[in-house]
Amino acid sequence: MLKKWLKIILGLFVLGYVGFCGVVYFCPQLFFYEPSNQASRLEVAKANGYKAERVEYQAQDGTKLYGWYTPPKPGMPIIVFMHGNAYNIEKFYHKLVPLADAGYGTMLPEYRGFGDVEGKITQKGLDQDAEAAVRYLRQKGFENQDIVLYGMSLGSYTATHAAYVFSKEEPVRGLILEVPFDSMYEDVKDIVSFPLPLSVIMRDKYDNVEKIKELNVPLLIMGGSDDTLVPVRRAKALFEAANQPKKMIIYKGAGHNDLYNYRNYRDIINWLKSNEKTR
Repeated sequence: MLKKWLKIILGLFVLGYVGFCGVVYFCPQLFFYEPSNQASRLEVAKANGYKAERVEYQAQDGTKLYGWYTPPKPGMPIIVFMHGNAYNIEKFYHKLVPLADAGYGTMLPEYRGFGDVEGKITQKGLDQDAEAAVRYLRQKGFENQDIVLYGMSLGSYTATHAAYVFSKEEPVRGLILEVPFDSMYEDVKDIVSFPLPLSVIMRDKYDNVEKIKELNVPLLIMGGSDDTLVPVRRAKALFEAANQPKKMIIYKGAGHNDLYNYRNYRDIINWLKSNEKTR
């Protein structure tokens, strides 16, 4: 009788284990993303000092996308901010206000599956969304050397991907990565203590190292010493893999979402100005 119950319990465990692995594989949206499905409110951003306009464009697969855009002052570059795996663009516009006030153009593109944009969130889809934002700017007349890509957290991947794709023709002006990882797969591996075949069931690994080692553009990496979501060693590993010229700033006491409170925008502006002197 005991053996029978043990077999039943073991069978249920195996069934549950395999089922869970299947859900992770087929429905990664349930585990790796926390989007807000509410539409981003441009009127709120404008009321709080971000004087942007809504622009619309499409990804290569036809997904309709939009972003918030402010033009640069003559002779200044435009900064494209790509956000992470949560919220929508309304959560992040405040990070661009000091940059727009300093005369830089800004672009805050939204991804599929976030806000009121239709579509499922996958690495392939986000690749297309990041490319579409840069392609839109190029259609407006911006050259690669006018474009600085700035990614936060998961956005470190989309920004790096866009830099990798477009710099094959001509290098972009710069790449800024805030609280980045070397790969999401490595970060998840550290977090998940239960034995799971992550290399199999985690289809989207978001490997930044693979792309960044092929780039030769000015790079700024910023991390928080007390980041518990993406430990700063991930940013350091990415920094080690990158080519020169590169700079890293670690904010003592900072976490994952509060580098703005440490006025990291001042360091961004100073870094951009220093790059101008060496151009």
